Parts: sequence; structure tokens; C-alpha cells
Amino acid sequence: MAPSPSATADQFRGQARLPQFAAPRRYELRLRPDLVACTFSGAASVRVDVSAPTRFLVLNAADLAVDRASIRFQGLAPTEVTMFDEDEILVLEFDGELPHGEGVLTMNFNGTLNDQMRGFYRSKYAYKGETKNMAVTQFEAVDARRCFPCWDEPAFKAKFKLTLEVPSELVALSNMPVANETIAGPIKTIHYEESPLMSTYLVAIVVGLFDYVEGVTSEGTGSILSTSNWS
Repeated sequence: MAPSPSATADQFRGQARLPQFAAPRRYELRLRPDLVACTFSGAASVRVDVSAPTRFLVLNAADLAVDRASIRFQGLAPTEVTMFDEDEILVLEFDGELPHGEGVLTMNFNGTLNDQMRGFYRSKYAYKGETKNMAVTQFEAVDARRCFPCWDEPAFKAKFKLTLEVPSELVALSNMPVANETIAGPIKTIHYEESPLMSTYLVAIVVGLFDYVEGVTSEGTGSILSTSNWS
């Protein structure tokens, strides 16, 4: 149900589910992990389908610093941006009713490669006698929101187009095959093919020094098994 014209961001607090008046159709995500500082930066461009009258977009975000000045929907800047940490939701309020149909929501954000083994997190390994960091994702069931702002419920299926910027000596893997790759000095930029429709918890990213074996399901979704030459 769409909110009433007099609704405020507070009306979305304490709700078990995200509202249904807007849904994602396609995510374009660009992530740049820093394995030394254990942080990451990102940019999201999400094609969103607005299906009912609303002045709001409500999505999930947790443990992220969203650049409020960067947020736009169809070129419109929100008048209010509210993060409810306890509910792990981000509420964007606009001056007027949003146009029906598909539009593009963009924003930049930063996060931490945490030690909690959920979201986008840090794992350690020994390589030639030195301790190294690697970046790994674990999004099931609702921890994709710790990596990028999203509609983080299994029913909100969308396509995903990922780009990773990583140190050129590292291996970076995701669900889909590499579409193209460029190297500029110490940084390698990897563009992956677009995924089929899937839930946020199925997105996977691994960055580090390792060997790997890839497989593809009948639906076209990739799987990764990593093996190490670590010592």
C-alpha cells in the first residue's frame, strides 16, 4: 500500500517488510575494496519500478555511510534522507509524487570490511610467511545491505551488473563471467556480465590471492570454489 500524502519517514519504522510501491529491476554496482585499510567504496545505479503513488523510496542499508549529496532519482534530489539503524532501512523522501514506471536511483557509499563474517567482510590467510587480507561476501539471508543499499528481501529479484576495482595482482571473482578487464597502473577494473534475475543474497564477490574453479548452473548463475597455494 502506498503511503498517504501526509506520511512521514517515521511511518516506515518497525515494519517487518519493505513497502511494495517500488521495486528494483536492475542493479549496476561498482565496488572498490581496500584490503589494507579494510574499507570499501561503492556506487549504485538501480533501475526502480514505481507502481503506486508515493513520495518515498524505502530500501535496506546497514553499516554503510551513504553520501546523501550524491542521491538522485531521475535527476531529483531527496528533500529528506533518513537512516533508521535499528530497522536497517534508508528512507528517501521527495518533494512531490514520483513518476510511475521505471526510473534510475543513484548514490555513492562507503563501508568497512568487517570481521563478522557477514556482508562484505575481511578474511585472513598466510602467504609466504605473511598475513594477508582477502575480501569475501556472505549475504544470506539478509546481509547484502551491508555491502550496498538494496531491496534486501528474496522476493525483490533483479538483474545485477557488477564492476570491481582491485589491485592488479589480485584475483577477483563474482557470479558471472568477466566481460572485459582493463589495467591502469596498480588498479585492475573488471566488468562482469549481467546476471539473470536473482535475489540479493545470491550475489557473491571474492578478492584475494588464490586459485579457483568456476562452474555455471543451468540458469546461468556462476559458482566459485577457491583453493589456495597459501603457506
